[in-house]
Amino acid sequence: MSIPFYIINMQGCEERWEATQKQLTNLHLTAERFEATIGKNLSEQEILNWYCPKKNKKRYNRDLTLGEIGCYVSHMRIWQKIVDENISFCVVLEDDLSIKASLKDVVDVAIKLNNWDLIKLSDDRNFPFIDSAILENNLTVGNYIKAPNGTQGYIITLSGAKKLLQRKPFFRPVDVDMQFHTEVGLSMIGIKPYPVAEDRSFISEITSANGGSHSNRSTFIRNLIHRSSIHMQRRYKTADLAKITSE
Repeated sequence: MSIPFYIINMQGCEERWEATQKQLTNLHLTAERFEATIGKNLSEQEILNWYCPKKNKKRYNRDLTLGEIGCYVSHMRIWQKIVDENISFCVVLEDDLSIKASLKDVVDVAIKLNNWDLIKLSDDRNFPFIDSAILENNLTVGNYIKAPNGTQGYIITLSGAKKLLQRKPFFRPVDVDMQFHTEVGLSMIGIKPYPVAEDRSFISEITSANGGSHSNRSTFIRNLIHRSSIHMQRRYKTADLAKITSE
């Protein structure tokens, strides 16, 4: 089965696209460029079509920056494309990556699994699996209590895209919303060793879009509410591994 690969790339950042595309080409993989949404170029009404400031103030610890809004919109537009075109599986990559040769093996193994919505391909904190199972090609699949942050790379199914689109309008960053998997019934797993890692030689597009800052300030009350929410979320595993690895 041929799985589409999409690389989210901002206009004016062709060097990133070319670097990521070259890595995939060396692995005999083909990708399509997906132009990123630039948050600062959105009108106030366009922002409100995607992002809810009222929910943000009630349920997240700080306001989202324009860079974070643009990042979320980019991913959400890919999810909408998956639904509109009835794409069964899709690999989504950002453009500041170091990609290992094992990526193709991970994708080949992933489509043989059952009952999953999203597979994480990276984790800069290397959170441990709660349950795990050995797969072919020396790979390990597992679920989490602490779901990884970041959206550098993931595989998503049609069902996963439909679930995540329920979040529109959103009020948290995209990777944080993935951590709140129970809100939309998202079945999320990871496959290790992770084949994708952030290439820190590139400046974060969010940081660049935000004028050098990755985020903005929080308040004590908003931070307390968010920490309580994430603490409750971590009572639940991100997926039922037994269902995913069943024949």
